[in-house]
This record gives sequence, C-alpha cells and structure tokens, in this order.
Amino acid sequence: MEDPVRVPVTPRSASGLRLAPLDCPSCGAAVAADSEDIVYYCTACRNGYRFEDARSALAPVEVAFVSLPNRQVDLYLPFWLLPARVEIRERGAAGGGFSGLLSLFTGGDRAASSSGGEGTFAVPAFAAPLGQVTDLTQRYTRKLPELGERLGERLTGGCYQPVDAEKLAHYSLIDTEVAKSDTLQKLDYSIEFGAPRLLGVPFVRQGKSGGVADAYFGVSVSRATG
Repeated sequence: MEDPVRVPVTPRSASGLRLAPLDCPSCGAAVAADSEDIVYYCTACRNGYRFEDARSALAPVEVAFVSLPNRQVDLYLPFWLLPARVEIRERGAAGGGFSGLLSLFTGGDRAASSSGGEGTFAVPAFAAPLGQVTDLTQRYTRKLPELGERLGERLTGGCYQPVDAEKLAHYSLIDTEVAKSDTLQKLDYSIEFGAPRLLGVPFVRQGKSGGVADAYFGVSVSRATG
C-alpha cells in the first residue's frame, strides 16, 4: 500500500492548518489517496469517507464496486451515485418526447406534459474534460441497474464533492434533451437529490500518456493517474 497522504484536518489558527496522517477513523489503518482527494476508501476495513469542509472532518459514506468478471482492470475510479426525484413541469418541443435521461425518470413516458419519477444518477467524482464526464454520466446512469457489485478494491482520485456531482447531473440531463432530433423550446423541471453514495468503476490504463479508459464502455478519459 502507498504511504498515506497528509491532509489538513483542523484549522489551528488564522495563520495556518494542522497537518495529520490520513488514518481510517474506523480501524486506524493508513489510507492511500491522491493529493487532491476528498473521498477516501480504507482497504483494511472496507469503509468509505468524504472530507467535509464545514466540519474539517471525515464523514462516512457507503461504497460499492462494479463487478466485471473476465475483464482487465488496472484501477477503480469513484463515481457519485445520486438518488434523485425528478419532476418535469413542462417540456416544450417541436415533436418527440422523453427519450434522453429524462426517460429513466418517467418510465419511458413520451408525453410532453407534467411527469416525473425516481432514479439514480452516476456521476464521475474525478476531474476530466466536461465532454468526457458528461458522456460517462449518461452511459453509467443508463447502465446502472444492470451492473453487478463486488467487494472493495483500492479507490483513489475523487476530488469532487456531491454538490459538484449534482451540478453535473443537471448538465448531463439537459444535454441529452438538447442533443435530440426534435427542437427543444422549453424545459421546466426540478430535481430533489437524496443521500449520496460512492461507486468504484473499473478502468484500464492507456499506454504511458497517463490516460485511462473505463473497462465497460471503453470511453477514453484524459487525466493524470499518478
């Protein structure tokens, strides 16, 4: 296991922060992490945490990992799973209906009137170009109900808080509507998000460039993997 990263945990004074080893709050084991991580996973006791700026402390968070038998996996990167209730008050367009991400929350209802429902967004918790993050969000949000789970693996690279993932969920939802063949004229909706969870998604490295690709769809992602 890599040496633990030292992170600021509690303000000592107005002039600086106190640095402390990143140890698991549950079992005390050292936790491996990248330098900008705000989500952490303990491989010793298989508990997950996220850093809360407001309390300068680690808060527990549920973690699961995607199971892909018989496929090469080099690393697991974190996605935020965001349970959500979507309400569509009005969608105005020249033809068409709900066939983008909205269809996952409306049960495939193609009516252009008020509708809604519940589902879960899967949003990357790591930094990457917006187009790649949006692509992965749309693919994994659709595929999530079919993905199997396995016990924990090493998980690093999470630098986005749930509030960041919520903004990306909004963007991804609207993007699928704008990209449709009909002409979107108006979209009035709201999303109520539930308690976030983490999902470890398997990736494979691509040469020496530092890039990776997800092991399920093969979507290339431009990021430094350390």
